[in-house]
Amino acid sequence: MNVYDNIFKFKGSWRSYQERVLKHADTYLQDGKIHIVAAPGSGKTTLGIELIRRLGCPALILSPRLVIREQWLERIREAFLTEDAEHGNILSNDLKSPGLVTSITYQTLYSGMNRYKGELQEEDTAGGSQSVDFSGFDLLEAVRTAGIRVICLDECHHLRSEWWAALEHFMHEMENAGVKVISLTATPPYDSTPSQWERYIQLCGPIDEEIIVPELVREGSLCPHQDYVYFNFPTGEEEEKVRDFRNQAESLLQSLMADREFLNIMASHQKMLDYDTYAETMLEEPPYVSAMLIFYTAARIPFDTRWKKLLGVRNFPEMDVHWMEILLQKLLFDDKDSFVCDAYYRETLTKQLKKQQFLVRQRVGLVFNSGIQKLLTNSLGKLESIKAVVKTEFRSMKSELRMLILTDYIRKEFKTIIGNPDAEVKSIGVVPIFEMLRREAAPDCRLGVLCGSMIILPVTALPCLEALLRGSTENCSMSAREFADREGNPTGYAQIDISGRTSDTTKWITQVFEAGYVQVLIGTKSLLGEGWDSPGINSLILASFVGSYILSNQMRGRAIRVMQGNPEKTSNIWHLVCIENQKEVRAMRRLGCDEEMLSEDFATLKRRMKGFIGVSYDGTSIEDGMERLDIIQGPFDRKRVLVINQKMEELAGNREGLRQKWKDAILMYDGMEVMDEVEVEQGRLKTKAVFFNIMGLVFLDVASMVIIQGIHIWGESAGKKDVFSLLLYLAAMLFLSIGMIFLVWKGIKYLTPLRYLQLIGNGVLKSLEYKGLILSAARVEASDLNGAFYEVYLKGGSVREKDIFSNCVEEFFGVVDNQRYLLYRRHAGVGMMKYFCVPEIFAKSREDALLFSECMKKTMGSYKLIYTRNPEGRKILIQARAHAYANRADRELQRLVTGRKRKVKSRLE
Repeated sequence: MNVYDNIFKFKGSWRSYQERVLKHADTYLQDGKIHIVAAPGSGKTTLGIELIRRLGCPALILSPRLVIREQWLERIREAFLTEDAEHGNILSNDLKSPGLVTSITYQTLYSGMNRYKGELQEEDTAGGSQSVDFSGFDLLEAVRTAGIRVICLDECHHLRSEWWAALEHFMHEMENAGVKVISLTATPPYDSTPSQWERYIQLCGPIDEEIIVPELVREGSLCPHQDYVYFNFPTGEEEEKVRDFRNQAESLLQSLMADREFLNIMASHQKMLDYDTYAETMLEEPPYVSAMLIFYTAARIPFDTRWKKLLGVRNFPEMDVHWMEILLQKLLFDDKDSFVCDAYYRETLTKQLKKQQFLVRQRVGLVFNSGIQKLLTNSLGKLESIKAVVKTEFRSMKSELRMLILTDYIRKEFKTIIGNPDAEVKSIGVVPIFEMLRREAAPDCRLGVLCGSMIILPVTALPCLEALLRGSTENCSMSAREFADREGNPTGYAQIDISGRTSDTTKWITQVFEAGYVQVLIGTKSLLGEGWDSPGINSLILASFVGSYILSNQMRGRAIRVMQGNPEKTSNIWHLVCIENQKEVRAMRRLGCDEEMLSEDFATLKRRMKGFIGVSYDGTSIEDGMERLDIIQGPFDRKRVLVINQKMEELAGNREGLRQKWKDAILMYDGMEVMDEVEVEQGRLKTKAVFFNIMGLVFLDVASMVIIQGIHIWGESAGKKDVFSLLLYLAAMLFLSIGMIFLVWKGIKYLTPLRYLQLIGNGVLKSLEYKGLILSAARVEASDLNGAFYEVYLKGGSVREKDIFSNCVEEFFGVVDNQRYLLYRRHAGVGMMKYFCVPEIFAKSREDALLFSECMKKTMGSYKLIYTRNPEGRKILIQARAHAYANRADRELQRLVTGRKRKVKSRLE
């Protein structure tokens, strides 16, 4: 019996991707769970309600916020509830009085599970609260009594840890009762740790369907959109602070290298003086050993040459602040007992480092410290970037502009500078951004501020807001205080206070914004984040430093929704990046700093782009990652950055061109499928080892044939011509001939690195199939990417199966760190890799590691499986790690994988 008969019926029409999910829903639910990933604006809520209707049992919907909780109930009323339905106990948001469909928040579930009584603070109530009393309430019994047999989990990826525990306990009890689970999310935690991902999948089940952004754009569920990057350099004052920091670090290095007492302390390291006892212990940290030996070499301090031999290097780089940073950290904190050091000297050195800000919270930082990173991440140069982007977008869109600027902090202390042109804007935040734009942006551009504790609107917008308040059923009133300049002249902007019941405040300000009385709305990511919606947004500036896939996607999702009545809508999403001048960058690279260390902003941008699939700037591909933003290429000197920013402005202004690029790309990728590709550098993928193994067998085969032929000739000369000997001779010759043909054919296959890569991929796939991790009919594809790289990916299979495969390939070719198992070849030949990593998913047991090793031997040749947790294996692991760390330039040479991305391909490709 379906409890929703004659009560729920969908009043609209299904989009093609929704029909696809519903068509396969019964198959997906065979394990009791259906897990759907779909971008914001794809109709996940409607899809979830239809799945609940088809399952036909009372349901409990769990969502992260009050506003989303109510959206579920509103959507049911609007799109499903029939006119004949009795409105008694059908819908509820009260856990103590459930209906056929009960919608609550995860926090409410947590409170009910813990029988909490008191004020319940909700994230989106702007400081408001609810009074709840779950004392003496048996939630599990109430759910059973209500006959709830369906649980719908909406966006359960970002719950607090204590909420997770309560939810897991609740779901465990419910699953024992045989409930069905519907999981819906726009942002699965792809960037989480393996254990976090496993926990997430245990709860929601494997991902059954992913409705990708290009498909949604094609269907008209999302608008065409593009990501743009605006670069800035630090201000002169900020650059001077960075330069002073670096100069002081260099001076400290020189003074320590000339300090006889410091040299004696370094030379007293007990473990470095006793190679036989401490070699394995010390090489648990190869960077530490490298730093010690580089220092000894620079200071002409003698050391046991066996250390150098164990590292496997001939020459050491010069001593610099990077290596000194490691030594000071060990001397002062991590390994201080190994040094013979006077307590007074150590205390004096510690005070000196603190005074120069090289030591913060027992962490030495000579290359970078948290202060320098924060200085650059919050660079005031970004205010100029924001101003330039606002001017660009206003010039292009005029009155049609609906821009949202999201940042991390309000900075209410800067409210006193509003209207005072002499007061400096010295911070990134809602109020400073507002005042900077008020002073310097286009005078006709109307600004607004919406935060939990502050609302600022143009005076011209007040009649619209007053009308909304008068039309509301809530008992509330509004007051406005207009800002004035130093001379008392009005600025045209007022701070708004709304008293009384204010739960609809955000909705009213949003309506003012969408009506055009505000064209640029500034707020914090916390208030204008998930659950808040304004389809009119057509430009977004992410002045936030959030880099995670989940939060970035939520913020970005505010701008890419379609707007009814505006089918031509496009959206621009702007990312702000501060980079140092190239002189500093080159100096830091010489110290071995990687890209993430050189610019935290650039690293944040890369993390963001890894999660977004979009059309490339040239319109030729749909993929994730930085590669689609192809005009972002170094060197990032001032001239080049100026060119990049100008090109970004040009592209952003051509919205018709953006629409056409999406249209062309979608037509090109009809029947699209997302591939999770791993890129491998061609020049590093050598096939010599396997090829020469096979050629060696060919040689033995030929030699055997020669020997047998010789024996035959000798037999003939001796007059032995019996039939048995002849047959034996012919059989041997036939067997060896077939063997030689087979080996030559196999050798020819290995002459092609691309074919070799595909065979390696086949080995990985086969091992995953044997382990039961890939059940779909999938195959490995490898192709030449651009003459310099190969790409390998799994075609077919589920989203998670592709992710598992790509993870394994990436780990297999990765740098050796502390893996449990390795594939090792002692004599690998010139240019060959001696070490390959057994992926973590196969490293949990010896049985799994052997399974992987056997599958790979067919393509890898005679690589031996090494267990690194015994003395022999540990030595091999240490050698591999030490070689990578001793010379930082070699570290990248040891890594074949140069990138990984998700790319849309046609099913015909």
